[in-house]
Amino acid sequence: MNPFIKYLIVFTLCVIIYSLFKAFYHLSRRKSSPKEVVKSLAIRIGLSLTLFISLLLFSYLGFKIGRASCRE
Repeated sequence: MNPFIKYLIVFTLCVIIYSLFKAFYHLSRRKSSPKEVVKSLAIRIGLSLTLFISLLLFSYLGFKIGRASCRE
């Protein structure tokens, strides 16, 4: 697998986890507005969909993703 793609996937997963914890933080605070929670969760959903679609696109274009490609 291309190292650039690997680092892009790991970075995107880290940003998704950060956004999830940010939404949890805003949810647990009493003074925060629901708009902040919704914004954080919307960013997480958008990033998750983008990552999923990009993985499908990389697979369709012939990039080797994952360990199953090592058995060829």
